[in-house]
Amino acid sequence: MPFFALRNTPRHYLLPQLKLAIPNPYPPLHISIIRSYASQQGATKMTSKIEEAKQSAARKAVEDHFDPNFSYVGIGSGTTIIYVIEAIKERSSNPQIQFVPTGYQSRQAIVDAGLKPIAFDSLPNDVLLDVAFDGADEVDEDLNCIKGGGACLFQEKLVAERARKFVCVADYRKDQPRLLTTWPTIPIEIAPLSAPVVLSALRALGSPSPTIRSNKQAKAGPLKTDQDFFIVDAPFPPLLLPQDVTGSGDGTKFGEGGEGKWEVGSLAKRIKEITGVLDVGIFWGVDGAQALKEGRGKGGQRPVAVYFGLQDGRVKLRTVETGLEGRILD
Repeated sequence: MPFFALRNTPRHYLLPQLKLAIPNPYPPLHISIIRSYASQQGATKMTSKIEEAKQSAARKAVEDHFDPNFSYVGIGSGTTIIYVIEAIKERSSNPQIQFVPTGYQSRQAIVDAGLKPIAFDSLPNDVLLDVAFDGADEVDEDLNCIKGGGACLFQEKLVAERARKFVCVADYRKDQPRLLTTWPTIPIEIAPLSAPVVLSALRALGSPSPTIRSNKQAKAGPLKTDQDFFIVDAPFPPLLLPQDVTGSGDGTKFGEGGEGKWEVGSLAKRIKEITGVLDVGIFWGVDGAQALKEGRGKGGQRPVAVYFGLQDGRVKLRTVETGLEGRILD
């Protein structure tokens, strides 16, 4: 604005114009960067808390269920199991213990820790694993689990059923009253050729939008398991427990798909019956202790105990006896 104009401009007009001429020290772009940074810092702190919770749970589970004199130990998949391996390594240097992985990544973690791996199909026929440690995507009140987020559910189930006891390690987010409360889908391992048939059958069972899991790595297309199979992720409403359907003997099929509701075991069995399904990511039924007591000659899919790492550093132990409330371990 020319000087003569400034001299002849009334003050109440001049001040707003001068104010507009002053640059904004915090332009919108800068504010968005600050907010993004703060958000990232918050996410980093949350991730750190979750990892600390996993580590606490793993240490306690190993302390309670690992014996340096064991012969065979099952090792599951996922980030939680890294802490299990670390805890085992700290407690034992016995070179005679053989560790059975549930996939390529867990085998590599065993090797990296200097432990001795053995393939599942190399186990002697009459051998049961002393214990199997694994994680879970969600655990319900009865200790049924959803597994398969890491695409190793078939091998995980083989190892769990071959163990005298399956011990589950997870963080507090996985502790829910019913399956599919927060975890959105049931992972299902299928033969690639059967994909159209399986997807159609799942929709008929009430899954609104079952999808074939995509490969998140550089390789495009569907994700492939160690068996060269596909993983289907099938959403369903939260799954019922047997106590939820007791007393519904009015001729309806509540708990068997009626009103869109399924009981855990009923749905697991129905999905497993679909031609092309190798296995289902629902671990249910008896646990290892119950299976051996009944003389089945093998373990069970359900864990005998679940260790949940909490946000405050403590660990919550849940067994069938403790119920949903569990017991807090210091």
